[in-house]
Parts: sequence; C-alpha cells; structure tokens
Amino acid sequence: MASCSDSVTTGTDSQRTNSLSNRSRSDSQPDAEITDNEIRGFLMKRARLSRKWKKQWFLLRNCDLYYSESPQGSLKKIPLTDADISETKIDKKLYAFRIKSKQNGRTYYIHAENESTQNSWMQGICFAKAAGSHGSASQACVVQ
Repeated sequence: MASCSDSVTTGTDSQRTNSLSNRSRSDSQPDAEITDNEIRGFLMKRARLSRKWKKQWFLLRNCDLYYSESPQGSLKKIPLTDADISETKIDKKLYAFRIKSKQNGRTYYIHAENESTQNSWMQGICFAKAAGSHGSASQACVVQ
C-alpha cells in the first residue's frame, strides 16, 4: 500500500465530498476491485440501530476506509487508527468480520459473499492500518 497522504476528504454528515475523480462502478463488476492503492466493491454492513444487513459500497484507499449506499453516494468514514479487525460469527453469516474502532467506540460488522472476498478486504485493511501507523505501537494484524 502507498503512503496515507492521498486520501478522500469528508465534510459534515450533511455535506460529504469526495476528491476521487473515478468512483463509478456498475453492479455487474466483481465483488471487489483491487488496484495498487485501493480496494473497492460492495459488501454487506450491519446497521447500528436496526441491526439489519444493508448492501454498501466500500472504498479502502491508502489508510482510510469509507462506505456509502452507492459509488456516487455520500461517503462515511470508518476510522482504522488503533482499530481491531477480526473474523466474527454473527447472525449466521459465514464470511463476516468486524472492525472495532477505538477512535469513535463503534463496532462495524461487515460480511462478504465468499471467503476470498473476505480475505482480500481483511488483508487490505490490515495493510492500510500498518501503513497508517506513524512510529506508534505495532499496527500489524494476522488474517486467519
């Protein structure tokens, strides 16, 4: 992964913007598109209040993870600094993982359609976390 300097900018909840010029993606493309500095694609995310699973478009770019309802939607950021990432068993989902953010205290539950997509995202998030640690305690994680 590259350095963390080239990232997406976000504003307030009602006014989020995006500095990426090419975010468009159709539903007919693979589950996850991987390039040198980013992973993007659709995953299922569990809603915090209703606990229902919703299809969300995710973007992992350098050291930041974002999601929205569509590639053109408003971006919401999941803080990865000091976050714990692990596989989890929740709601009988086979390929689920969680991101527990120490920055905002939230736990995000995400699941993929298959094991290879789950592994790609978890590895990418772990690499992004490691790249984002600037001399602090080790941010390495192991994906099993």
